[in-house]
Amino acid sequence: MPEDLLAFTSVADVGVALANVAEIDEVIGRIAAESPARDHDRDPERGLRADVRELARLGLTAARLPVAAGGAGLTYPQLVDLQILLARADANVTQSLRTHFTTSDRAARAIARGETDAATAEIAAGLLFAGATTEGAGEIGTVGTTLRTDADGILRLNGRKAYATGTGYADRISVLASDEDGRHLVAIVAADAEGVALHDDWDGVGQRLTTSGTVEFTDVVVDPERVRVGEGSRTDRLGNLDAVLQLTHLATLAGIALRTRDDAIAWLRSRTRNFSHASTAVPADDPQLQERIGTLDGLAQAVVASVRTAAALLGADLDRPLAEQTGDGHLAVTRAQITVPALVQQAAQSVFDLGGGSLVDGRLALDRHWRNARTLSNHNPVHLKARALGERALVGSDLPEIWYVGTGRLGASAPASATASTRASATASTPAEKEPAR
Repeated sequence: MPEDLLAFTSVADVGVALANVAEIDEVIGRIAAESPARDHDRDPERGLRADVRELARLGLTAARLPVAAGGAGLTYPQLVDLQILLARADANVTQSLRTHFTTSDRAARAIARGETDAATAEIAAGLLFAGATTEGAGEIGTVGTTLRTDADGILRLNGRKAYATGTGYADRISVLASDEDGRHLVAIVAADAEGVALHDDWDGVGQRLTTSGTVEFTDVVVDPERVRVGEGSRTDRLGNLDAVLQLTHLATLAGIALRTRDDAIAWLRSRTRNFSHASTAVPADDPQLQERIGTLDGLAQAVVASVRTAAALLGADLDRPLAEQTGDGHLAVTRAQITVPALVQQAAQSVFDLGGGSLVDGRLALDRHWRNARTLSNHNPVHLKARALGERALVGSDLPEIWYVGTGRLGASAPASATASTRASATASTPAEKEPAR
């Protein structure tokens, strides 16, 4: 296995030891080849949805599970490498599977503790999970989507979620809701259940194929066995759970940096024409262009190294019992959120300095790299992360464990549903609620 992720060419390089590796690689290769046209057309039905479903059928989306549970036994750092590899093919794929990868990681950890997780068998069978947490209105820390028992004793879900990433690919949706007492709960419902309405109305400049639109829930029947409460406070630091979600964004950005590098090299190698005042007749021989490719290579390496270091620290911390978790991984992820977005946006912008008008041909869709990177970076404003790190460095404050978005006075007391106990009950799905741009 190569140590340099820039040299990875197969899922086997990240540790996937399945018999059908060649078949999986073929699907990922097709995703990579089609990604410019699919972004240009902005239509997930142009094959991407089918390809993601094919990866699930082939077992790749269960790779984090132990072999005995139907997976490939990937470690957490290997799962992050897989996310980078998929984002290198198409950033929409990793982002669409963000909740799914988090769910599979949680299931693998439950199995390692000798416990069971209801999602395990479904993931092993090729079912896909997505999340619906963010709401377009409400006070900070409150959840307007409700989970109530009706007069007939049936538990029902009602509400409207925005930025529900990946729901158009999913079989199951994890929905953040609140009960009569304002406690935060996470309910799992079938994506095609009666009363679930999916709207692919995401209109962001980037990540166009992630089906991150609106989802409406109207009297959706919920199985009480598929409702989670309080597991975050029982097994892991909340900051670490938030870091798992945020590291998926960073892994996606790392994949974008790699693909920007790849596309720049491929384009430059294909060129036979050059400007009359260029240094060489062949563009690939031009020292100035070689310097620019070298810069892209270095930027990609720096981004990947930062993400992989954070993954190693976070994975090691999550492997410890709750009382022994240090928060080192959470800190590493937060620090990476300061540098990685800027480096990837720099790379995605600088690719256009390699040539002339042909580089901006819409069919190449090279602009998708910057648009995707800019969109992902907006999910977690860098200045807020930097301020939290600065306060920690100066006065020793703890990093925020969960980031909320909503209305509310600065410094006001948190509402009842945002107290420590109820924030803990929101588990790994809650941090996604902080995303202001999605």
